[in-house]
Amino acid sequence: MPIIKKDDVAPQRPVIILIYGEPGSGKTSVANTAENPIMCDCDRGFDRAAVRVDTITASKWEDVIQDEAEFKNYKTISLDTVRSALDDYLIDYVCRKDYKLKSNKQRVYGAIGEEFKAFVNRRRAENNDIIFVAHAAEEKSKDIVRYSPDITGQSKNLLLRIADQVGYIFMQNGKRVISFDPSDEYTGKNVAEIPPTQIPDKNSPEFATFMADIIKKVKVSISNKSEAQRKAQVQLEEATAKLESAKTLKDANELIDIANALPKPMQAAFKKKVAEEMKKLGFVIKDGKFIKNE
Repeated sequence: MPIIKKDDVAPQRPVIILIYGEPGSGKTSVANTAENPIMCDCDRGFDRAAVRVDTITASKWEDVIQDEAEFKNYKTISLDTVRSALDDYLIDYVCRKDYKLKSNKQRVYGAIGEEFKAFVNRRRAENNDIIFVAHAAEEKSKDIVRYSPDITGQSKNLLLRIADQVGYIFMQNGKRVISFDPSDEYTGKNVAEIPPTQIPDKNSPEFATFMADIIKKVKVSISNKSEAQRKAQVQLEEATAKLESAKTLKDANELIDIANALPKPMQAAFKKKVAEEMKKLGFVIKDGKFIKNE
């Protein structure tokens, strides 16, 4: 397996999106606006979607994996709902493979996790983007109500961990909105820093590619983060070379400007190193500038 160096730009990869909302919020239709999608319908609800796509109607996990060879003809795979896929179909599947699991809940979830991760890895290896669709569940703590994906226990933890984005669909001022931002009111995950976005009317041309456009933004954001990291690493290496060659008071003060031009997360450590090395040359900081230590 090739090593991706710390200053390399990471190659663009498939992404995983988890969206959830109340019944009737249009989450299935939103998922179906991804690029060249196929839906694995685990809830028998594909016919209620405003946007219809090629669909596998599954009643057990084997119905999903036996058609995996067909997935190479699609760009996006959606599982709707993911709770049915994981907590119903996969539990039944792993327990039928090993009946002893029925008496050991911890081992059951371990087996589910392994089977599910294997499925996800196969799809990502084929360059499929993946969308998981879930209902919203209320979590009450005293007088506070918080919404999160309706998935149980360890399955939920697994999905939140592997997803690049987690979005909640809700109504705001009579309009449907998807927000990926985590908040006190709902679970979210927003690697791409996408702001809360109004979902277009289902008859508008913008709606036809709504999720495809979001996925593109996520991929661009991830790539940009990698490029920014590469540039920052190069900048730090150049600054370090300047530090190593510094000899004069002029060199020392130029290093202050160089340090201030670094990305903020790198500044403190580099400034500390500069101060330590310049002290060895007999220079100390006073009023923001290096002077000779008399």
